[in-house]
Amino acid sequence: MAVNMTMGRDTKWLTLEVCREFQRGTCSRSDSECKFAHPSRSCHVENGRVIACFDSLKGRCTRENCKYLHPPPHLKTQLEINGRNNLIQQKAAAAMLAQQMPFMLPGAQLQPITTFPVTPSLATSPSMAFSPYLSHMGPAMGLMPELLTSTP
Repeated sequence: MAVNMTMGRDTKWLTLEVCREFQRGTCSRSDSECKFAHPSRSCHVENGRVIACFDSLKGRCTRENCKYLHPPPHLKTQLEINGRNNLIQQKAAAAMLAQQMPFMLPGAQLQPITTFPVTPSLATSPSMAFSPYLSHMGPAMGLMPELLTSTP
């Protein structure tokens, strides 16, 4: 997952593709009908893409000549979905990093794995060690004597 760290925030989810026909001046659709962005002249377009104004999405942009796109409602909905998905991805990545962090620290020790007791008959029989279900022994052969009930 690439993150734009130069701006301090990941703005990839705010990026929209600019309508190629609009760039040529031939788009017959209005801003509210076209599925691509129709940015104003003050918007900064780079490689056919434009960044939407985060403040505009929240309904509080006060800049006179904003260099970011103020999207129409249908693109605003798309950006809100992108934002939610981006947040989910960031939280999942942070959770995975938190799980891996103890193993990445220098001098960190692995936790011991709990083992189950092995009876002598299980330890000596290779077939029982591989799979107790494939053994030629009877079902009670691998049990510890104290676990077997005695008949009166």
